[in-house]
Amino acid sequence: MMVSFLKLDDRPTSLLIPNPCWTRYQMTSMARSMVENSISVASSLQRNRTEYFLQYIVVFADLDCPDAKGFLLKASEEGYFKSPYRWLLLAPDDFNRNLEVLNNLEILVDSDVVIAERNDYGYIFTEVYKIAKNTELIYTTRAIWRPINSKHNNYLKAHSNNTNFAISEDNERNTLNTRIVDTKHGITEDYRGSTSLSFRRKDLRGHVLTMGNVITDSNETREHLDDRLLLHQDLVTKMSYVIVKICFQMLNATERLLYTSTWGYKDKSGNYNGLIEYLLKKDADLGTMAFLTTDRLDVIDYIAMVGSTGVKFVFREPPLSYVSNIFTLPFTRDVWLAILICVLGCALFLYITSKWEATVSLNQFQLDGSWADVLILIIGAVLQQGCTLEPRYASGRAVTLLLFIALTILYAAYSANIVVLLRAPSSSVRTLSDLLNSPIELGASDVVYNRYFFKQLNDSLRKAIYDTKIAPKGKKPNFYNMEDGVEKIRKGLFAFHVEVNPGYRLIQETFQENEKCDLMEINYFNLIDPWLIGQKKSPFKDLFKTNFIRIRETGIQSNNRQRLVIPRPRCSGQVATFSSIGIGDMYPAMLATLYGMLMAPAVLLVEIAYCKLMKARKQRKLKTIYPENNYIDLE
Repeated sequence: MMVSFLKLDDRPTSLLIPNPCWTRYQMTSMARSMVENSISVASSLQRNRTEYFLQYIVVFADLDCPDAKGFLLKASEEGYFKSPYRWLLLAPDDFNRNLEVLNNLEILVDSDVVIAERNDYGYIFTEVYKIAKNTELIYTTRAIWRPINSKHNNYLKAHSNNTNFAISEDNERNTLNTRIVDTKHGITEDYRGSTSLSFRRKDLRGHVLTMGNVITDSNETREHLDDRLLLHQDLVTKMSYVIVKICFQMLNATERLLYTSTWGYKDKSGNYNGLIEYLLKKDADLGTMAFLTTDRLDVIDYIAMVGSTGVKFVFREPPLSYVSNIFTLPFTRDVWLAILICVLGCALFLYITSKWEATVSLNQFQLDGSWADVLILIIGAVLQQGCTLEPRYASGRAVTLLLFIALTILYAAYSANIVVLLRAPSSSVRTLSDLLNSPIELGASDVVYNRYFFKQLNDSLRKAIYDTKIAPKGKKPNFYNMEDGVEKIRKGLFAFHVEVNPGYRLIQETFQENEKCDLMEINYFNLIDPWLIGQKKSPFKDLFKTNFIRIRETGIQSNNRQRLVIPRPRCSGQVATFSSIGIGDMYPAMLATLYGMLMAPAVLLVEIAYCKLMKARKQRKLKTIYPENNYIDLE
């Protein structure tokens, strides 16, 4: 019987008998049978082996042994009836299902405990478990085993190919899913519809399951957990609850809700608060999705990812004029070099022609053949201003005409590019380093996880961002509510660290169409999407996981996400709208004008000083030539 039971699932199995009370002959005979069928036998667990091998161990105990009760109670206290341990209990001939020791054992829905009861034809394998500690025991028939010489076996063998056949001796057996296994050790009727415990125990018979919900935005969330109202408030909580509610319905469980204002973080004394505290005290079975952190892995289990969200810096790309000098961008370096060569070439030809014209004739509106006059003419042409002095002959005028035509064409192209670049977004902010070195101000939504995680990330770059732009010393930290932060994004030059789903929903409702075209986001935390959290080693863990997988595979989770989550807003094409130009856009041009205004008086003073110096030099020269004259009018 034991060999048939251990080999029924056709997987590696080891038999553990920690409390034997059989005779030496019985133990030797059983061990020999096990070894002949490749089943190892031991009386204690091997040390330093990983928990992965525990799933292959079946613990055996004879309830007829004198100290069986004490042994089972001790095993229950130490948690050996929890998954992944498997148990085979050999019942005495006078076995009573109301045996007191069974009621005191912690054999919950994840326990794999089978009682082998003898009957007139063989053995009945009965599973026993409880939904909760204080509930009654539930018995279900797993299989019936009969030895080879049983008088019922000939009829069984004749129908062994019919998987729908079974001898119905117990109303609890599912005759439509019976599997008949015929071996040299006997014939086994397996009544399990599946070898998975979580599949066979998915009916919790109205047991109360509690979900803890984190409410951070508004208490109105309690009234709108499963509708589509106020989706910009506590979206993660709503996304979690909708899926958990379906899971509870699939398990035939009764729903109970708890509320808290924080997920729970470790304080200086090592204690947790909020949702984590509910799970540690077993007041809640599941909780709102939470980010994965190393310290939480020791106290809770992450069950499933039932939704997606993210917390990122969201901002509008700054105008190009705020991060670059747009007045140097219209032309490439090669074009600027070509323009310089063209201007210098024209200046050289103008100098040659003006020299020649000065030898032919000279008037007050004609270039006098000096470099100063040529320079004035070139500057006027480049700045589209003209000059009072001009060449008088065809050669000089041809050079001047060529210069003005070329510069006029370049000026038109340059001006058109400047108009475009004034409103062009910048592509210079793509990383956290760019964000730190940019003129963009930073802020974060005033929620508990932002205040916690900003202080926990201690790498140099993120710490510099927090210390210099979010919470500079001596100033109030830049934490804002959702509405104020989104409004600052709209005004520009502000990056807001916010949960993207409710943030984008508010942006979709408040931004103009053209204001959505330059939205960008940068991940700061670099955390994966949050997972639903549950009690550490909860007996319902596998039930939750398998049902959440079914919810995801059937498309319900995807449908829920589409109902609740909004993608990043995109503008519908390039919207032509009027946009004024600010001082920041014209800063380089205004700076050049200021420099020019400051240089003009300086140049004037230099010219005056130069003129007086030249007069003094001529005066001294004339005195040396005509020493008898006391005064010479240089005019």
